[in-house]
Parts: sequence; structure tokens; C-alpha cells
Amino acid sequence: MHILGIVISFCVFFLGGLLLLRGAVSKLIRLYPLFYSYIIYNLCSSVGMYLIYWLRPQVYPSAYWFNYLVSILVEFTVLVEISDQIFRPFPAIRNLGRALTVLISLGLGIFYIMPAILWSSSRSLALLGFALRASVTKAIILAVLFYVAQHYACPLGRNVGGLMLGFSIYVAMSISIMAGATAFGQALFAHILWAMLPLASMLCVLVWTLSLWELAPMPSLRAISTATGKDSETVALELNRFNSELSKLMHP
Repeated sequence: MHILGIVISFCVFFLGGLLLLRGAVSKLIRLYPLFYSYIIYNLCSSVGMYLIYWLRPQVYPSAYWFNYLVSILVEFTVLVEISDQIFRPFPAIRNLGRALTVLISLGLGIFYIMPAILWSSSRSLALLGFALRASVTKAIILAVLFYVAQHYACPLGRNVGGLMLGFSIYVAMSISIMAGATAFGQALFAHILWAMLPLASMLCVLVWTLSLWELAPMPSLRAISTATGKDSETVALELNRFNSELSKLMHP
């Protein structure tokens, strides 16, 4: 399982490097700064973990868990990027969406995720509980962002839609893995961790690489209204009015 996990991790590293290189060539890095910062962090942390595995194998387990927990927190930047992109045409709403995403993350982190650590009787159970609740939190935020985008007929496009799809696959698999480990015991978790978590990451990065291979123009509100049956002028007027009111409140 260790070998399989390492092979899959190498595939994730390769896809991440390819995604970053393509983003630099296609100028997508400028449009998705938080997302590509997350990719850079992942690549750097992967290199660091490989070096520790080869040079200091005795400290690798502790280093792995520390890196994994930090990565769980860093992943919230992808949600902020998705929120920013959904409301890109409306700066005030975009800032509000970012603030709400951060506040929801912090609120759920304090009242839902932290108790998994503080009230657990063992370190392993605390780590499992933290990872599971963090993934559930991300799933909730994704669902809220998707609902808001659908409610206001906000155009997603191939790039942002791919971001949401890839991250949704990763979060769903993470919840399944952690919930299975909690239900069936830590022994199962120890056996599947090395393969399943890297596999979830690989599927996620593969979707991201395909959807962000080139810049895709955002569909117009008129195109969205044709597909959803909503009047584009009404939607645009509603969003512009809301954006104007928020701008007045934020910049009196």
C-alpha cells in the first residue's frame, strides 16, 4: 500500500506541475491567484515530504500528519477562490461572498471542527475527527456556493465549474474515507489511507488540469437564462442593484 500510495502521489505531483505550468502559459495564474497559490503550496509541501521520507524516514510519520493537518486548513483557500470567481462581475458582492466564506469557515471551525480535537480521548481519534469535520464543513460551503450561483443564475463557465467539480470529488471521497475509518476502526484507516487519499487528490487535480487547460470565456447571463428559464435582464438588474447597495454600505 505504501508503494501504491507513493506512485499515486507522484502522479498528483506531475499533474500539479503540469497544471501550474499550463496556468503560467495561458495567463490563468493572474485570474486565479488564490487557487494557484494553493497548487504551489502543495507542490512545495510534496517535495518537502519526499525529502523527509528519503533522508529522515524516522520522523516521516509525524511530519506527514503535521503536513496533512496544515493542508486541510489551506484547502479552504480554494473555496474562497470559487466564491471570488462566481461573483467576479460584482465587486461588492464578491467581497461579501469572500467575507461570508471566511466567516462560515471560521465559525464551523470553532464550533464544529475544534471539538473533535478537544473532546477526543486519543490522538488518532482527534485527527480522524478533525479531518472528517473539516471535509463536511467544506462540503457545506460548496453546497451554499452552488445554491447561490444557481439561485442568481451566476454563470460558472468551464474553468470555475471545473474547480467546483474537482474539489467536490475530493471532498466527497475524503468524507467517505474518514467516515468509513470512524465506523469500522483505525486498522482499516491505516490500510486504506496511503492509497485512497492520494487517489482522491489525483482525481481532483486531473479534473482541474482538464478544465483549466485553457481560459474559457464565461457564459453570458443571456445564455444562462436560456438554459434555466430565468429572465437575463431581471437577474442582471437584481444583481447590479444589490451590488450598488453593498458598495454604498461598504464605501459610504
